[in-house]
Amino acid sequence: MADESHHVFPNTSALIAAEAPDFPSFLFSERELHKATNVFRKGFSGLLTYAVKCNPSPHIIAQLHREGLKAFDVASNTEMELVRDHAPGAAMHYNNPIKNKREIARAYDEFGIRSFTIDHPQQLDQLASVVSPSRDIEVTTRFKAGKALKSYDFGIKFGVMEQGAAEIVSMVDQMGYTPSLCFHVGSQCEDAYAYERHIAAAARIVDESGIELKRLNIGGGYPAPYPTSEAPPMDYFFETIAAAVNEHFGEKTIPELIIEPGRALVTSSTSLLLRVKHQRGGQAVYVNDGAYGSLMEVKFMHFTPPVRVWRGARVHDNEGQFENFTIWGPTCDSYDVLPQTFTLPADIDEDDWIEFGLMGAYTQASLTPFNGFDRRDQFWVDEVYTGKDVQPE
Repeated sequence: MADESHHVFPNTSALIAAEAPDFPSFLFSERELHKATNVFRKGFSGLLTYAVKCNPSPHIIAQLHREGLKAFDVASNTEMELVRDHAPGAAMHYNNPIKNKREIARAYDEFGIRSFTIDHPQQLDQLASVVSPSRDIEVTTRFKAGKALKSYDFGIKFGVMEQGAAEIVSMVDQMGYTPSLCFHVGSQCEDAYAYERHIAAAARIVDESGIELKRLNIGGGYPAPYPTSEAPPMDYFFETIAAAVNEHFGEKTIPELIIEPGRALVTSSTSLLLRVKHQRGGQAVYVNDGAYGSLMEVKFMHFTPPVRVWRGARVHDNEGQFENFTIWGPTCDSYDVLPQTFTLPADIDEDDWIEFGLMGAYTQASLTPFNGFDRRDQFWVDEVYTGKDVQPE
């Protein structure tokens, strides 16, 4: 599975011994991404796509294409360029409802996109002014059916309620486009019932509008196994989704299903290796990246990634002496601090490394050059830290 154009280190220990990286470093395992992709292949029978926003790194897109993904969820012309360049021939679904006419025109003319998502009647008129109605054009209405109990809520910004969705899909059909539906229960959703609730709403929208639905996109939001997660196993989500589709569409024509994971596909593929710049008073550690970079999501999402400390090429456990530390980033801004504390060796010090596991999602997508901290390095490893495995010291 390894991409032979990159040197692949067997593990973090070998990487540190060879490179002693002084800049924030992403450690990526092609083998781990392959394993995560297979989970969805085995558990879901519909079309597997990838939400590019989660991690737009070219090596991620290219490997998923090699893994056989034939379609990608894109939100901008820039993401379309990435998919075109690194997954040639793949279909793209323009699932961001917010776009202007120039972006729509580029999507249609330059990138060959034939699937567009809307969540307001005005957007249908906007689309029609650029792309003439045709059954070859899929117009997907994004709806919402209540907030999941545990998730990062997207419904505040996107999605129309059930009644409005029925009206929009009817308009889509009457104008001569092909109608589909989609929803997104929210990122890191630990509430499998949220999918059942939205699938039931989709069936009611079909009944009320009287349309024949081409596809139902059941979105993303599938949770990663962070130590603080209370989510059930992924198979439970797949079983819940399959049962809901059979129950609510059993007497209708079952639409083609699309799934668009981001986090659950890429989280375990990447760890983040940061170097300690300063330790203060046995209470605070300052590292070389933070909330203005790869730790942005850890700042505001309610999860804590697994961590371990390296002193040289060996995991450092300080003979079991640990303390709780606040982790600060390197910038001059007091916002640049993580809200949770981390249990680290009490003697952690300058030039040690902290490795954060499960960091493939919303890390490389959120980097900024604030205060001149603009360099991050990329390495390939065979065994990547997930908080569960034990690598040789």
